[in-house]
Amino acid sequence: MSAPSSKTLADLSGRWKLNKSLSADVASILALQGTSKLIRSAIGSASVTLTISQPSKNEYSIKQTATAAAIPGTTEQYILDNEWRTNKDPFFGEVKGRSRWIEMDEGRKMQDSDEKWEDSDGGRLILAEGGSTDGKWEATRVWGFKELEGARRWIQSVHVWNKEGEDFRGKMVYDYDSD
Repeated sequence: MSAPSSKTLADLSGRWKLNKSLSADVASILALQGTSKLIRSAIGSASVTLTISQPSKNEYSIKQTATAAAIPGTTEQYILDNEWRTNKDPFFGEVKGRSRWIEMDEGRKMQDSDEKWEDSDGGRLILAEGGSTDGKWEATRVWGFKELEGARRWIQSVHVWNKEGEDFRGKMVYDYDSD
């Protein structure tokens, strides 16, 4: 479903479903991050939903659920203050991350295609950076909205790389589901 114009990066609260037909291959990203083939296969066949709440203006709590058996849900916290934080993730172990607002020009340099970001947040996008605390992999994600296949969608332009020199760029496309 197309995201309503009321949904911006400043208000992502609600449920968002991963649109697998428009998104990069999740298994490729997970492989670079060292997850098992069994987990990659299970997530590849699951429906993925993000439920987002915003405790404050620059704080996002994102609960991720997958409809496949035995895959635990995860909750990630994003505080847009550019401070590094660590936590224990059920798939990746100890991870670090930080996030912040960035100018659209900086986001354009990081995106994976010629598609244009929508200017719905005063010329700003969100940059989320992270990785394993042991340095095995790192990732950047630029968040914004774009028009794709006739619908307004929330996009995460993803770049993942690991210490073996493997690299992946793609996008995760989310369809708005409900508040």
